[in-house]
Formats: sequence, C-alpha cells, structure tokens
Amino acid sequence: MGRFAVESIILLIAFCSLSQAATITVGEKGCDFYRIEAALDSANPDDVIEVHSGEYWVNLNITTPFLTLRGNDTGGGTPVLRAGSSTAEIERTSPGLTEMVEMSGGTAVAIRADFVTVESFVITGVTWPIPYDTGEHRDAIGHAGIKVYSDFNKIANNTFVGNDLTAIGLMNASNNQIIGNTIKDVSFGYAMNLYNSHANNIEKNTIVQNDWGIELQRSDSNTITENEICESANDGIWAVNSNYTMITENIISRNGIESKYEGNGKGISLVGSEGLIANNVISFNRDHGIYIQSIFWEYCSEPPCGAEESYENLVIGNRIQGNGRDGVRLEKTWRNNVIDNNITSNHGNGISFIQSHNNTADLNNVTRSDHGIFLDRSNYTKVNNNTIAEGEKTGILFWSTIGASAYNNTILDSPVGVSVEESSSGLAITENRIRNATEGMNISGGSRENQVTGNNVSSSDVGVILVGATRNLITGNVIFDSILGIVADFASRGNSIYGNDLSGNGEAARDEGDNLWDDGSRGNYYGPGSCADGDGVCEGSRSIPGGKNVDRFPLARRAGP
Repeated sequence: MGRFAVESIILLIAFCSLSQAATITVGEKGCDFYRIEAALDSANPDDVIEVHSGEYWVNLNITTPFLTLRGNDTGGGTPVLRAGSSTAEIERTSPGLTEMVEMSGGTAVAIRADFVTVESFVITGVTWPIPYDTGEHRDAIGHAGIKVYSDFNKIANNTFVGNDLTAIGLMNASNNQIIGNTIKDVSFGYAMNLYNSHANNIEKNTIVQNDWGIELQRSDSNTITENEICESANDGIWAVNSNYTMITENIISRNGIESKYEGNGKGISLVGSEGLIANNVISFNRDHGIYIQSIFWEYCSEPPCGAEESYENLVIGNRIQGNGRDGVRLEKTWRNNVIDNNITSNHGNGISFIQSHNNTADLNNVTRSDHGIFLDRSNYTKVNNNTIAEGEKTGILFWSTIGASAYNNTILDSPVGVSVEESSSGLAITENRIRNATEGMNISGGSRENQVTGNNVSSSDVGVILVGATRNLITGNVIFDSILGIVADFASRGNSIYGNDLSGNGEAARDEGDNLWDDGSRGNYYGPGSCADGDGVCEGSRSIPGGKNVDRFPLARRAGP
C-alpha cells in the first residue's frame, strides 16, 4: 500500500471521528456545562444535549441542525425550562455585571435550524417579556414555549404548564412532528398555533384547560390526529384559510364552557378552509360540534371563489354528542359531504345547511335534536339514507330551498317527519319511511312544484298536510294507521294527488282547496272497491270531504310501493 493511500485512510478515520455525534451533558454537578446556552454554543450537528434534573432560566435560540435537546430525569424530576433569564444566573456567569437587566418571560425555546428534536422537558413561565420589548418574536404568533421557524423538527413528550402565552408556535415551518406533549392552563393564547406552516403532524397530544386549543392560519396539508382537546375556554380546533387539513380520531370535549364571547366554544371550526374531519369524538362543547363556514361570501358572485371559500369538506364517521348548538353546521359552503356520523342529543339541529348548495348528507344517525337535518336556502343538496329519531321539531326541514332531495330516510318519533316550507320548490321527497309523527309530511308556505313520491307514512295524526301549497305532485305514497291520510287547506291549489294508498286510516282524505285527485285515468286507493271490467279502477267516483273535490277514478286495488 502506498504512502498516499495510507495518509488518505488516516485522514478519513480522523474526519469520521470528528464527525461522530457527541453527548453533551448539562446540570449542576458532574456535567459538561451548567447552562444550556453554553452547551448549544459548543454543539455540532448530530450532537445530543442531555439536560439533567433542575430548573433552567432560558431564552434559547437553536441554530444548529440535526441537534437533539433532551431532558433526563436524574432523580430530581423532569428538567424544567423557565422562560427568561435571572440576575442570579448572570451573576454566576459574569460576576460583577449586576447592572444587566433581568428578563422574565419571552420565548423559552426558538428553533431556527432544521432536523432539531426537543423532548422530555417541563416548559413554563411563558409570558410577555419584561422589559416588554425584549426578545424578537413580535410576529403573527408572538412569544411561545417552543417557537419553530424551520422544517423537519420534532417536539415530543414535553409538558407545558403555567404559561400565559402559546405553548407551541410554528411560523413558516413545515414537515414538523408534534407528538405526545401535554399542554395545560395557557391563560391567554393557544395550546398550538400554526401560521403559514404546512404538512405538519400533530399527534397524541393532551391539550386541557387552555384559552384556545389548536389554531391554524394559512396553513395547508396538516394532520391533527389522536389528540385530546378538552375544556378550552374557546374553540377546540380553529382553522382559517387552511386547506387539506386532516382532523382524525381526536377527542374534543367540553370546550367553551367558560368563554366570555357568544359563539365561541366550537369543537371544530373551519373558516375558509377545506379538509377531512373523520372518526372524532366531539361532545359537550358550548357551541356547534363542527362548524364550517366561508368568509367574505357576500362579495362572491359565483362560488367557489378561491381561498376564502369552504368547500369539498368530508365529515365522516364522527360521534357528535351533547353540544350546545348544532351537531354539524355548514354556512355558505359548497359540495361538502356529511356521511355516516352518529349525531345525538345536541341542543340545536343535528345537521344544518345554511345558504350551502350541492352538499350531501348520507347515512347519518341523528337522534334527539331540534330539527334532525335542516336546509335553509341550501339548493340542490341531497339528504339520503339517514336515520332520524326522537326529534323535538322536524326530522328533515326544507326552508326556502330549491332542487334538493330527501331519499330513503327513516324518520321516527318526531312531531313532523318532513317539512317543506317558505316557497321551497323543485324538491324530490322519495321513498322515505316516517312513523309516529304528528304530521308525516308538511308542505306549506307557498311551496310549489315539489314531488312527493313512494313514501311510507304510518302511525301519525296526519300523513300529508298541505297548507298554502300549489302545483305539487303527491303520488305512489302509502299512508296508513293514521287519523287522517292527506289533508289540504283552502289555500292549497293545483296539487296533483293520485296513485296513493290511503286505506287503513281513520279518514282517508280531506280537501278544502282546489286540487286534482286523479290523473285522468286513475286516482287513489281508499279500500276495497268494485271493479267490473278488471282495470283496477272503481266503477264510481269518490267525493273528497271538506270541499267540492272529487276523485273520479278511485282504485279498487292497492297502489304505491
């Protein structure tokens, strides 16, 4: 082997030796340093700074990449990082310099390098710094327990307690992992606050009794999963202009109980945002369980209108219970899907669509709410395959809505099964099952040109009631075991009512208006009748009580599904 080759190998070994990660210890006795700042100054990439039990006053600024800052309980408890710097510590490091100003509060740890890990500390004392203008964190987030300005970092297994301001803040920071932290008692700020920070993972954190839970602003593609977010003074999760957010398998409960502000205390709030809300438990929050809203909608002529709009959200598989207002509420949003949720005992509606078009509510189980599913000026929305029970008011309510549909829903034990009100038109109410209602279906308030077909209504006071309704089609329905089958008031005109099975009711029909009870060849079935020619139509006409209306072609055989 030549001399040059030998020297090259020696240099390579020396380089590798120099580049090997070192473990630097910090503590009162027997350690490399007793100040964390000094350890940071001496550290190289890949080094581990191990901080022993004790309390450390810090305003750390980490600028070395691939660094691990780790707490180690050496018998005196988890190491505590207290935000600020004490005069006593300055005295120890620079004797005689007592004229230096003591600083308390501020940010405990600022991470400005990539691939940094901070784990296993108690972090406390984060407040506005004294003097107030000390520190450099005057941005959208402000001071925080740990403030991240960089990418691919990990914040894990820390406990944040006794802080006035935000525990964990991310500013222009992406692809970070925030895992297994406990955050409690943030009195003015957020447990976590992300601003312009993307593709971060927030997982398995316990967030309890803070001012706010998790806030995202202009932050896309973040994942919030398996966290417990409870007893915040305000909202549990609040996302503004943050798209492709995945909020899954969290427990979000009892938020907003102590809020000073009306409307705060939502479990999850998406404003001008788009994302997935799946398999969460959302319970006993002061306001809505899930709230999705567009912002600046009044300036929008043709939705969607960019980042200010909420649309194409998927709300699926959540258990939503006992919230102070609606279980799920969507305002001024489009093309959302609310699917397979269990929504029970909320103190408003189960699901509300307010000025929200082209949405779908499918396969939900909604019990014990005001209105099970409520559509207010929400056009072309589909309400399909839901089970709605024990409502205080209405199973499904359409209010001033155009072109929507209700198909194959089961509605039990509600005062009104389906209600069509306030000039709603072009609706398709098809193949629903309604049982034990005061009014099975109510069409009123100038509602017109709706189709009510193939429904099954039983054990109700009135199967279908029309009040001020015009030009609606009511056909192929089975109404039985009710006091009255179909009733129309004096202001209901031009409705076509035929092909329905009205047998088995106390009174089949009553009409004070001017409506059509047959289509010119067949009417409705009221019970067995004579049919000499075998065409299924009785030989004589049938007068409809209440006015001058006549079914000219009553059926001799059962009609409808």
